[in-house]
Amino acid sequence: MRQLKILAAASLILTAACRTTVYVPSPTNAPALKEKHEFKATVGPNSIQTAFAITDHLAIMANGQYVYRSNLFSSDGQTQSSNGYDRYVQGGSGEAAIGYFLPIKDRGRKSAIFDVYAGYGTGGFNTLDRNYDKKYAANANDYKIETRFSKFFIQPSIGIVHPVVETIFSSRISLVNFYGLHAGSRATPFDSTYSDKGSFYEIGARTRLLYEPAITVRLGYKYGKFQMQLQHSLSFSGDNDHNFTTYFEPLSFNVGATLDIAKWYHSKTKQLK
Repeated sequence: MRQLKILAAASLILTAACRTTVYVPSPTNAPALKEKHEFKATVGPNSIQTAFAITDHLAIMANGQYVYRSNLFSSDGQTQSSNGYDRYVQGGSGEAAIGYFLPIKDRGRKSAIFDVYAGYGTGGFNTLDRNYDKKYAANANDYKIETRFSKFFIQPSIGIVHPVVETIFSSRISLVNFYGLHAGSRATPFDSTYSDKGSFYEIGARTRLLYEPAITVRLGYKYGKFQMQLQHSLSFSGDNDHNFTTYFEPLSFNVGATLDIAKWYHSKTKQLK
């Protein structure tokens, strides 16, 4: 787990820009199930993902995410933006979905998998405004900003599944509604009039349409694999202002360990299908 935390910290430094983050997209759960009663679970430094095939084509999934970055980086009293990432963001989210999956024959093999899931999620995040400095600020709550959200999403994926390697491309489309927005008295985005286009409160002015593609790779053998995932988040809501680039995390790299319990691993013929 220590190695996973080191990888997660490195990915944040490489992919995050100077921002005050109040929305961190959950890692994409791309199970790529092949058969009835197959169960797959992935555990990462800040997330857990599960999926179970009810029938030969119907499956359910449940996901959880918890973000607390102060435990990944030393607390040196610097402002959160001085090192290019939001060290103070914390919060979490939960999701549940139902989906359809279909093994696709390719020259007699069943290694290609198509699936699509539709689901609902909810959660919330809080952080400290970029002007907060631990050395001089007397009350951190004066700089605190927070929001809650609910979302509906649809997620089609296609991938290749093998006992040694799995590669999946997913395209998650999310309708996100933000509510319960609050900013402390010293937080710079405080503006209850919505007059400033870059205002923090404008995030909750309308439902946001987000496109969140992801590439997931798993390496290992049969039941246990190491997972890596690169995920991007784009707004289709006309967010050419700095709302999206300032308050949402557009790029993330996630790692984890995957357990896959499936009968098809027991059969040499099914492994080749």
